[in-house]
Amino acid sequence: MVHEYSQKKVDYYEKMTSYLNKYKRLIFCDIDNVQSQQMHNIRRGLRGKADVLLGKKTFMRRVITKRAEAANFKGVENALYQATCIDNSAAGGSAKGALVGNLGIIFTNEDFGVITDVIKANRIQAPARAGAKSPVEVIVPAGYTGLEPSATTFFQALSINTKIVKGTVEIVTEKKVLSAGDTVDMSTATLLQKLNIKPFFYGLEIKYIFDNGAVFGADILELTDDFFKENLTTAITNVTAISLATGTPTEASYPHVLTQAFKNLLSISIGTNFTFDEFNGKAIVEAVKSGKALGGGGAAAPAAAAPKAAAPAPKAEAKKAKAPEPEEDDDMGLGLFD
Repeated sequence: MVHEYSQKKVDYYEKMTSYLNKYKRLIFCDIDNVQSQQMHNIRRGLRGKADVLLGKKTFMRRVITKRAEAANFKGVENALYQATCIDNSAAGGSAKGALVGNLGIIFTNEDFGVITDVIKANRIQAPARAGAKSPVEVIVPAGYTGLEPSATTFFQALSINTKIVKGTVEIVTEKKVLSAGDTVDMSTATLLQKLNIKPFFYGLEIKYIFDNGAVFGADILELTDDFFKENLTTAITNVTAISLATGTPTEASYPHVLTQAFKNLLSISIGTNFTFDEFNGKAIVEAVKSGKALGGGGAAAPAAAAPKAAAPAPKAEAKKAKAPEPEEDDDMGLGLFD
């Protein structure tokens, strides 16, 4: 049986195929609560860097499946097919693959950070609407509200402690009214609007990324170059410390061992007046004696001279402390028993 497709579907198939041929990185984004003007701004910000494709997921999966079949289920095409069209619920994924729900696809070859910067720049703040899912935790802060006492019924419905101060309602203690994932009810939505609290920020929400045959969660985008540099530096420092402590030579500890060895040679050279090609020991010894070593600028000379100037004092004290020798008794030539 031959299926006939409308020209619109044919054009869509060709567009998605051209994107898959051109780009090797795909970003799957949830487009719930995204306004049309936001999408226009995102497309404008991504111009020359990426292309955005929206549409029915069944048709998207069909395009991906046909490409995988044409490639005999090998390479990147098969990896994309496995990630988006195959039941991976056993691994914690969706029963229909990653390409489900109200998702759009961003095709790019740029660094992911470039794309996420554009997405973050086009998020808008919005009030809580009844029936919507709360993406974040919402807390009503304590303090002055400016509302009349007649509004206390809204606070009572949400078990928020209040008091009347100078004819207006004041919240005694802060209160969490929504947790992430909760459905906003009418009372909560009305109260937040009266308090002029707009707790939600809506925009494209990245769910998955596909990079040259591998699928990752959105959390991998938080692993920036600075994150890797910091962890690598910490690891090298730990390896160096362990190597030096255990006497095990490693590539990380080699510069420190070499530096310490050279310092030991310098110490021996200064102490013995022995010179070698890499270090002129006699010149340093003379500099130390003259108080001009290591950039001292002569400041060491007075310090060196001070002990010499004070040296005679202990000798004088020693002379004073020395007990006189006892004088021999003159027995006039008579013995004790004579």
